[in-house]
Amino acid sequence: MRVQHLILTGLAVILLAACGKDEKPKATPMRPMAPPLAVVEPEATVGELDKDYRYDPEGKPDPFESFFRVKLSADADDITSPLERYDLSQLIVTGIIWATRSARALVEDPSGKGYIVALGTAIGKNRGKVIKIEDNRVLVKETYIDFHDIATTKEVELLLYESQGGS
Repeated sequence: MRVQHLILTGLAVILLAACGKDEKPKATPMRPMAPPLAVVEPEATVGELDKDYRYDPEGKPDPFESFFRVKLSADADDITSPLERYDLSQLIVTGIIWATRSARALVEDPSGKGYIVALGTAIGKNRGKVIKIEDNRVLVKETYIDFHDIATTKEVELLLYESQGGS
């Protein structure tokens, strides 16, 4: 008990000694204040600006125009086949005959009308050509003009049997 009393007395002395020092914090030099900002009155109100402004689209790009130009020629009169009126995503391959010398496929449009296609047949809005017919797919090559005015090609696969999401 005496040892505990000595330890507590020692701690109390240390705490009192530490608290007894009156050190003043060092003063930091004051920074000069910035001058107040001047209030600038607007020359015209928003309503006055709207009256004078007219949008001129001359020389400006159309923000709603696609980056890809899908037609190589602008004439709608160049369409020779009914299949060229539909996008490839709208067409369905319903049958393929591939056991002969020249394979052929039956393609159905959205109205349900069927068309027979062979190699080289023009198909789709984007001037696609059938380049390959296999036992379960038709491969179509389309040519686009991109936003840099460079012709690029893309191969699109039209499947006979689309996956239903099961195993």
